Amino acid sequence: MKPRPLITLTSDFGAGSFVGLMKGVIWGVCPRANIVDLCHVVAAQDVWGGAVVMAEALASFEPGAVHVAVVDPGVGTERRGLCLRAGGQLFVGPDNGLFTAALQTPGGWRAWRLDNRRFFRHSVSDTFHGRDIFAPVAAWLARGVAPEELGPAVDDPICLDWPRPQRRGQALIGQIIDADRFGNLTSNLGRELVLGFLAGAPASVTLDGPAGPLVIDGLSRAYGQAPPGRAVALFDSLGRLELAQVNGDLAAALGLGPGRARGLELRILRGACPAG
Repeated sequence: MKPRPLITLTSDFGAGSFVGLMKGVIWGVCPRANIVDLCHVVAAQDVWGGAVVMAEALASFEPGAVHVAVVDPGVGTERRGLCLRAGGQLFVGPDNGLFTAALQTPGGWRAWRLDNRRFFRHSVSDTFHGRDIFAPVAAWLARGVAPEELGPAVDDPICLDWPRPQRRGQALIGQIIDADRFGNLTSNLGRELVLGFLAGAPASVTLDGPAGPLVIDGLSRAYGQAPPGRAVALFDSLGRLELAQVNGDLAAALGLGPGRARGLELRILRGACPAG
């Protein structure tokens, strides 16, 4: 039997009927769709947070998946609806930076503006494009419609100012891109990059926090390798360097409220932490 097509949903909708209404539209077009609720607790109107979830989806799902993301403060305006293909996966949602990670995929990408109303819901509101445009478009894609049928090609999708790792002198420089519900701080530094930079040497990791630098010597393999309360640096399940507090909440310990950890600079040096 042919596998059921996979559609994921990500939004800032939280509780309420919005997600269920989108599912109803999807199943009306593609009854065999296997729908995965990826995340519906993105902070309200937090496009950056939604983009982080989409980066995680890109790294975790197999080719053929269709991802719908609706964090859409510009709904009803002239902002474009978009279908984007990268890494063998399809992304559907507003053109507002949600798909930044896909736009940076080494294998390249293609994108199309959602113009063909044949693939929309029969009635399109000005305030719920998740239900009226993105959900049915995703369902039609899952049924086998080619992205080229949705509208003209787009060569300038919106891309967030996503931080990239840098070398500065003897240091590898990264940034915190988000904090999760446990207060762990996720960086833009990948395992391969960090280990290649260290070349077998021990690591000294410094975070420029609001109350001064936090210095962590060495990389841990797991949270439980250090005593409760200690800050550790380790690679998360997607291979990103993460800072955490064992049995605690590092973001709260550093006085970082929602969104305040983003953009904090992270420095890695080889060897022991310099004095001073």
